[in-house]
Amino acid sequence: MLDVFRNSLRSSWPLCLLVLIIFTLGLICGALNLTFLPPVKIQELHDYINAFIKQARDLDLNTGRVAWEAMYNKMIIMATLYLLGLTFIGIPVILGLVFLKGFVLGFTVAFLNHDLAWSGLLLALACIIPQHLLYLPALFVGTVAALSFALVFFPHSSSTWGEIWMSFARYTGVMLVALAVAVGAGLVEAFFTPWLTRMVIGILKGTL
Repeated sequence: MLDVFRNSLRSSWPLCLLVLIIFTLGLICGALNLTFLPPVKIQELHDYINAFIKQARDLDLNTGRVAWEAMYNKMIIMATLYLLGLTFIGIPVILGLVFLKGFVLGFTVAFLNHDLAWSGLLLALACIIPQHLLYLPALFVGTVAALSFALVFFPHSSSTWGEIWMSFARYTGVMLVALAVAVGAGLVEAFFTPWLTRMVIGILKGTL
């Protein structure tokens, strides 16, 4: 099993590198986008963050509903990746999804840091990092698997139907594992992240 994993990693490292580069570009563009926002939009976001901080400790969340929404959103993303991986023309969209995820994360962290300095980074760690410790690996693995399988349908590919079916079985298995990890990330987002966020906000209220 370990040898299979090593061989798979060795053969797909160019795709892993490509996904990492696209995600990093998304992070950078998201962070830089903050400098292009008009002052009015920045003030609106500032007011929203302040309101969130003031109310977060008193919010009565429906944990079951939050858990379902968090898991559902991540399942939709993973299912979309899976379907896009079934066709060669889905490759640009797959890369676009990775870039968009990096963009959103980059913008969020950059804004919190800009608006609250080190307190913003601490809040970002509490609100964003816990679930993404699981979700980002699942997203990266799912993306690389989708790209690998989509390349099987490259117009000049010499793959036989037997090889395609074997690749499809492996692809489906990998995506099911990635889906399970993504669902786990949704549970972390629903049950652990709110608790950690409240705790961090309780600390920040004495410093903001």
